[in-house]
Amino acid sequence: MKQNYLGLKTSFCLFSISLCVLFFLTSCSNGPIPPTPPVIDKSGQTPGPISENLVARIYFDATLSMQGYVIPGATRYTQMCRYLESVIVSGWENATVDFFRFGEEVEPIDRNTYLNLSRPGFYENSSIFRKTFIQKIIDHEAELTTDEVEESVTTEESTETATIPEDTNNSEKGNPLVVIVTDLFQDNRDLTVLVTQIKKHYIQKGYEVGLLGLRSEFDGTVYDLGDSPLPYSSTTNNPETYRPFYLLVIGRHADISHYFDRLMANGFAEAETVLFSRYLVNPLLSFENVNPEVENLIRDRIAEEPDPRVKEYRITRNNNPSQISAILKFQFLSHVMPFATENFEVSIVAKNKPDPDGQNEISLDAQECMEVTSTLSNNGDKLSIDINLDSGALPDERMIYLYEVTLSPGTDTFKEPDWCSQWDMGDERNGAKTLNLVNFVRGLSQATALIHEPIIAKFHFYIEKR
Repeated sequence: MKQNYLGLKTSFCLFSISLCVLFFLTSCSNGPIPPTPPVIDKSGQTPGPISENLVARIYFDATLSMQGYVIPGATRYTQMCRYLESVIVSGWENATVDFFRFGEEVEPIDRNTYLNLSRPGFYENSSIFRKTFIQKIIDHEAELTTDEVEESVTTEESTETATIPEDTNNSEKGNPLVVIVTDLFQDNRDLTVLVTQIKKHYIQKGYEVGLLGLRSEFDGTVYDLGDSPLPYSSTTNNPETYRPFYLLVIGRHADISHYFDRLMANGFAEAETVLFSRYLVNPLLSFENVNPEVENLIRDRIAEEPDPRVKEYRITRNNNPSQISAILKFQFLSHVMPFATENFEVSIVAKNKPDPDGQNEISLDAQECMEVTSTLSNNGDKLSIDINLDSGALPDERMIYLYEVTLSPGTDTFKEPDWCSQWDMGDERNGAKTLNLVNFVRGLSQATALIHEPIIAKFHFYIEKR
């Protein structure tokens, strides 16, 4: 009995000592455990460089409407078409170019035939010239992709188990650049179907789409206007009467932008462009290389390995409101689709201590304690951001929160450029304008915005409440 008593007493003493040691170690710690630092992947936030290997395919609308662009003497149309290949060959280190013409069907052509596109005979192939179906190009590209995948299956064993990936964009074989030269007059007068197909086959798979428009001299007939073709002649030296044609370009953002830049630098500076892309700025706005103004906050060391893009603050007076303010300079990328807003949509995510699996827990209460306002300057080169925190309402003391604030224009704010409205035919029969241009551009803008939800800024910072 006595031995049992001594054993219990000894166990109790050891437990008490262990408890005291644990309390001592806890009291001497540096504070609460911070959330796991954010993983910031720059590769998915920027367009990146142009492709090392480029496989370009240029499709020329060879229907009768296009014949009006090849009147005697050089026109802006024939001049630009001569550059479509050369700026690719000179602009990319490793590039190949193939040529096609299309209308009712798609037909591969050799380089000599391409060089004859300034002659009326290029547009007189009876199996092509009657109707314009840009959809045929999308079908043709899908067949090319399938053939490439099938060719990559070289063994019987792999043939049995091979599957066709949705995206065959392989930088070693070459990234694609699809260039469609057309007046955008579809036979069925409805570009909605075309937008749906571009969305399905390209935008959803991560490709970008660009549109370059240029007005050119014209003397001919505009077809694909129902049962009543429209004869039209532009006025010499009067660009307002010139008829637009377009390059519809599909590929990677960096390649499309580079292609547009090179064409415009080679004598076509008056060309109008829009690039439907998830990328609006480069780099995304952040607190890297910025020292925001703060109230009721001081800089403190929180993360074991500090990241210059992640600011670290400690609240000085728990019951007072805190604020982070900054004015950031930036520049939109060239050609990107415009939007109609000066105040951006805000997404706030607040995380606190890691859970047993090492994952940060999301704190909805901490998110509700923060309010963010942002304003774009009138000339669009500066962004003012004010981050207000109700410090007293933060749910826990001795806690570290990791905040992520994202700014986006909002998917319903993207709009067509002004030139699209000016060039749209509307209800009038005007050969100097394009049928359904605004609806086409709006459709591509909305599809891109809904799928990719473009953003312009992402801010990360720690807030510690003691």
